[in-house]
Amino acid sequence: MKLHSLSLLCLFFGLAAVSHAQTLRWPIAGKTAGDNIVSRPQDAIGEEKNFDDLFISGKEGDVVISPADGTVKSVGITYYKSLSYAYSFGYDPSLSWDRNIDNIEALEGTNKAFYAGSISIALPDGNKMHIIGLAGDYKFRTGQKISEGDTLGVVSYSFKAFKEPTLMISFSDAASKSIDPMKPFGLRSTFIEPATLKRDIPLSVEKAKEDLTVLEDAICELYPSLDKVMTEEEFRSFMDSLKASVTKPVDPLLEMRSIIRTVLHKVPDSHFSLHPDPLGAKGIQTWLPGEFLYFCNDTARIMTTVKGFGQYEGMVVTKVNGEDVKDIAERARKVTTGYDANVESTAEEELVLLGSYFLKLTPVATEGSVHELEFADGSKVTIPFESPARYLMTGSSTKLMNWYVTNLMRGDDDVFETRTLNDSTAYLGIKTFDMLDTQVEQIGAFLKDCKAENLIVDVRNNYGGENKVLMRLLSFFADAPLDKQDGGYSKVKGTGHFASMKYSTNYSPEEDVFFGYQKKSDGYYYRTDSLETCAVVLPDPDIHYPGKVYVLTNGHSLSAAMLFPAVLVRNRRAVSVGRETGSGYHCMTALKFAKICLPNSLQTVEIPLVQLNFDKTVSERFPAGRGLLPDYPVALTHSELVGDGDAILDRALSLIADGKYLSDEVQGKPAGKIILLAILLVCAAIYFIFCRKKRKLQ
Repeated sequence: MKLHSLSLLCLFFGLAAVSHAQTLRWPIAGKTAGDNIVSRPQDAIGEEKNFDDLFISGKEGDVVISPADGTVKSVGITYYKSLSYAYSFGYDPSLSWDRNIDNIEALEGTNKAFYAGSISIALPDGNKMHIIGLAGDYKFRTGQKISEGDTLGVVSYSFKAFKEPTLMISFSDAASKSIDPMKPFGLRSTFIEPATLKRDIPLSVEKAKEDLTVLEDAICELYPSLDKVMTEEEFRSFMDSLKASVTKPVDPLLEMRSIIRTVLHKVPDSHFSLHPDPLGAKGIQTWLPGEFLYFCNDTARIMTTVKGFGQYEGMVVTKVNGEDVKDIAERARKVTTGYDANVESTAEEELVLLGSYFLKLTPVATEGSVHELEFADGSKVTIPFESPARYLMTGSSTKLMNWYVTNLMRGDDDVFETRTLNDSTAYLGIKTFDMLDTQVEQIGAFLKDCKAENLIVDVRNNYGGENKVLMRLLSFFADAPLDKQDGGYSKVKGTGHFASMKYSTNYSPEEDVFFGYQKKSDGYYYRTDSLETCAVVLPDPDIHYPGKVYVLTNGHSLSAAMLFPAVLVRNRRAVSVGRETGSGYHCMTALKFAKICLPNSLQTVEIPLVQLNFDKTVSERFPAGRGLLPDYPVALTHSELVGDGDAILDRALSLIADGKYLSDEVQGKPAGKIILLAILLVCAAIYFIFCRKKRKLQ
C-alpha cells in the first residue's frame, strides 16, 4: 500500500511501533535446536554468500512442525534460482503441497525436483517466519491459525545447491527487513547486521546528477508506459534540463527527494513510488511551519496551528510570505505523484492537505524561518517554524483528518468493514485487496446472507492488492460472465537482462524476469486472457449478491481498486459514485516492480514493469488518459472536509432513496438520442421498403 501525505503527517505527529522477540521450537519433529544445520549466515554456498538464511537437512518424509503459534500470512510454491532470486507460483488452497506442485508446468532451465512449498507465519511478536522446503498431503490458507507443534508438511528440497532434502528458514521484522534466524532458536548466532549505510551530506553536484542519470536510464529501459505520456527523447530532454538546474550541493534526504518527486510527476503513474529514506531523519533537525493549511476550490484555510496561534484556525489565507496561495498550490501540484496520465482527482484531494507539502517546497527551512500570512480580510500574522511542530488537534482538524482516512486500512486485520445502513441498504468497505483467504471467505459469507436490495461498496483510499482477491470478489457479483472489457493484454520492455538492474535491490542484470511474452516491433506482449487484465470474470458457483451495487471511488482508488468498479461498471453490474479513480481506466502499469536504489543519495524508486491494458474502448463515458470517471460525480467542497457527514456516501444513499441506478444517461448514451436514432432507423427502413415496392410496380 502506498501512502503519500499521510506518511508525512505520521512524521509530523511522531508515530512509532515496537516488537519483541520469542524463543521457538526446532522445526523438524524429534530433533533438537541446532541439529543438522548445513548452512548458516556468513557461510558460502557455492559461489554465493548466505547472509540471512538457516538451512537444515533432513530425510525425505521427516515431519516439519510449526516452531510457534501464529497466523499464516502467505502460502506458495517456490523455486530458488539463486539465494537472492526465486520464482513464485500460484497456489490453490484447496489442494495439497504435492498437488499444487504437480499442477505446475516447470519453467525452462529449472529442475522441478526443487519446486517446494513455502509458508510465512506471522508471530505474536510482530515478526514473520518463512519456511521453504515443504511437501506432502497438507493444505493451508492465508489467515489460518497455527499452533506450536502443528504439522506443516514433510521435508523436501528447498535449494538446488543441496542435493539432500533441506528446509530454508528465515525471519523478517514488521518492515520486511531480514533479521537473525538463529537467535529465535536460542543458538549462538553468526548473523551480521548489514553494513551501516553511509552517504555524503550534502551530495556534490556531480553525485546528485549521477543519481538522476541512473533514474533516467532505468525509466527509459524498464518502464513500458513512457510513450503514453511522452517520447523517450522528450523525457531525456526534460532530464537534461533538470540536471542542469542542479548547480550547488543538495541535501540527500530533503532536497534530493523533492527533485525525484519532480521526475515522478513528469511521468505520472499511480504505481511509481519513492520509498522512505533508509536512514530516516535521524540526526537531521526538520523545521516545519507553525500553521497547517488545507486547500479546496482555490481557497486556503488554516487547519490547525502550534500553541499560541489557535485563534487563527479556519481563517482564509490569501498569501504566504507574499506569494499567492494559488501559486503555492500550483508549485505543490508539480511534486504531487500517485496518479496515472491525465487523472485530475488525485492532485485535487492531495492538495487538500497543502500543509504537508511545505516540507517538500521548503526542505531547507531552519531555526528562525517564519511564515507571514495574509488573510482575506487584509490582516496579517507572522508564525515561526518549530522543530518538531506540535500541532493542536481541535474539532475541525480532527474532522478533516477523518475525511482524509475514510475507509483507509489501518492494520493487518482492518481490511474490510460490513454494516447495515437501513432496511434496504448494506455497506461493504473494501480497504485493500491484499487479503487472507479467510478474510475473503468472510466477505463471501456476508454477501451470501445479505438480503438488502442495495449494496454500497466503498473502495475509496484503497491502494489495490492481489489480482486473485480482486477476481474472487468480482465473481460474487457476476450474474453472468463479466467480459465486456475489450482488448486486454500486457506489455513489457524486454524479458530480462536489463542493465539498470545493476542498481536494483530485487533483481539482477543476469536474470530472466518475464516468461511467455512474444516480441513485437514496440515491445513484448502477453496473451489477452490473462488474470491480470481481468479479461473474463466467471460467476462464483456458491456465492452471488443479486441486488443493486453502488461503488464509492475517489482519487486514491488505485490499481485493483480501479479495476473492481471498472469491471462492474463496464458490464452494467454497478454504478460508481464519487470521484475519478487515481489509476487509469484503459491501462495501468503494475504487477512486477524494480526497486532501483540510487547509489549516492540511497533513495529507492520503485518502477512498475508491466503495462496492463484493460479496455480499448474510448468514448465520452471512458475518455482516453483518464481514470474511471464516476457515473454520479460528487464535487469536493469545504463543507465536506470539515462537516459531520460523508458527502459521497450520503450521495449514494440519496440515489437509492430516489430510485436512481443504471440508465442510458449514466452509461454515456443519452436516452433521448437513442430513441430519436431508433425512430430515424425505422423510418428509413419503411422508406426503403416502400421504394423497392414502388420500383417493382413500375
